[in-house]
Amino acid sequence: MTKKFLKPNLKTALAIIWFAFTFSLVTWWWIFFLLRFRGDSSHRMFAWEGSILIAAVLIGGIALVIFSYRDQKRHQRLRFFFSTFSHDIKTSIARLRLQAEVLEEDLHGNNSPVMKRLIQDIQRLDLQLENSLLLANLEEGHLLREKVSLNNLFASLRNEFTDLSLEIEKEAFIQGDRRALLSIFRNLLQNSVIHGKASTVKIKVRALSNHRLELIVEDDGLGFKGSLAKLGSEILISTDSRGNGIGLLITKRLLGKMKGDIHFTSKENSGFQSIIQVEGSLI
Repeated sequence: MTKKFLKPNLKTALAIIWFAFTFSLVTWWWIFFLLRFRGDSSHRMFAWEGSILIAAVLIGGIALVIFSYRDQKRHQRLRFFFSTFSHDIKTSIARLRLQAEVLEEDLHGNNSPVMKRLIQDIQRLDLQLENSLLLANLEEGHLLREKVSLNNLFASLRNEFTDLSLEIEKEAFIQGDRRALLSIFRNLLQNSVIHGKASTVKIKVRALSNHRLELIVEDDGLGFKGSLAKLGSEILISTDSRGNGIGLLITKRLLGKMKGDIHFTSKENSGFQSIIQVEGSLI
């Protein structure tokens, strides 16, 4: 289960509201007791103790508002820095990938395993950065609602996974954010290639209703030996440097924001299946 935190602006507003309410209430009760016990022997006690209480609430409330405001500004600076830094990194990775592809072409198709691994590592680095950006902005980010063609979506992915045979059963339109959908299927295909050693991925499509689809992404890889219930629900502790489940975690959360869902099935040495339910329709 994920922990959701209040936005910084809301934190500051709640701190101000709490301070104003508490300070007003304490001050009102203090004045009430002073007027109620005027001339009484306990009047001076109420005056001193009430003054101390009001001062404590005043100092504590002001400190709370100041700290909340500073936290808000720090949060905004971190977000700006992270966005700028990640944009520069993505630009550098794109240039590096382009240079690697040009270098591969200059080798006249010698199919160098070194160049092949280099391009795959660049793709993996790009995907890891994209996942980090999505994870950092998932709670506050807003996804678009657009009509996305399944064939067009996988046409762009074929350029990234050139060694993977992608077979789509039929055309369909998905209602969702194109960038989010690209990230979802990119993570699933990367998972099939890296962990499953798959060479073929088939996408089966069927209509659950007039406005809902089921997509079955099935590969011919090695399958998964661990607990399927943990996939997409948490970051896994793994000694394998190739991944820790963050891609499937982001996939599940992105689908949840698009009113979709995903679950997994697997048999050892018989491939891995990702079963997606999402809004959309067949052609």
